[in-house]
Amino acid sequence: MCISGCPYKKTYFNWSTGKSEKCILCYPRIESGQPPACFHSCVGRIRYLGVLLYDADQIEKIASAAESSLVDAQRSMIMDPFDPAVIAAAKANGIPDNMIASAQKSPVYKFVKQWGIALPLHAEFRTVPMLFYVPPMLPVLAKTKDGNYEVDQSGADGLSPLLSALEKARVPIKFMARLFSAGNTDVIEAVYRKLIAVRIHRRSETVKDVSPAELDKAYTTGGTDPQEADAIFRLTALPTYDERFVVPAMNREVAIEANIPPLTNKQETGFGFRRQPGRRF
Repeated sequence: MCISGCPYKKTYFNWSTGKSEKCILCYPRIESGQPPACFHSCVGRIRYLGVLLYDADQIEKIASAAESSLVDAQRSMIMDPFDPAVIAAAKANGIPDNMIASAQKSPVYKFVKQWGIALPLHAEFRTVPMLFYVPPMLPVLAKTKDGNYEVDQSGADGLSPLLSALEKARVPIKFMARLFSAGNTDVIEAVYRKLIAVRIHRRSETVKDVSPAELDKAYTTGGTDPQEADAIFRLTALPTYDERFVVPAMNREVAIEANIPPLTNKQETGFGFRRQPGRRF
């Protein structure tokens, strides 16, 4: 029943063990400050792991938002790790300094909150998943003419004659919207226009066949600028290992202290005090 009930279709039945199983995100590795095995071994280097600080008190309100605003509502729950008020509140709630520092260097924060190009899967299920995807881009449409490979110049949608119109994308926008933005096409189109602007920005840097007017139009339509476009390119195409995975150790040795007194909840065997020592003077 858990297999049929999983909204993300990630649970499977292991016929060897007779049990239902799913990914546990390699939590023993994460607890020791290492990325999960699949993140580490991904040949495409397209997986990133980072910390997000969020206001848990808003979860019920966000999960009850209208479908058209679910993505924006979830983004609003994520806090700015550089805000002094957020840092103070995090420390007051027992979040250690290494966790806050990791949130400030988190690649996930950049993709989701700062750049707004990563989206949750099936937000309409209202599970508020903290797993995000950058929608895939297909290659530029092109054709062979007179023995030459040429980019399709037919429909640029005002962006650039080097790229086909967003409305002519080979993967329908409505389909992508049902996956990543609860059917809100405006959200997915905004993401794609920014990604297209990054593509045009890089073409202007490498091929150098984009006019200044076309480039400015791409920045304006995509809601970005040269600095942000270059930062997106660097983190998606040229990231180092430490930039992809910002994983702090979980401080397991002090985790119990946030909930229950450790001295009064020790096991009956083993070394150490079983009751808190008192002063004699």
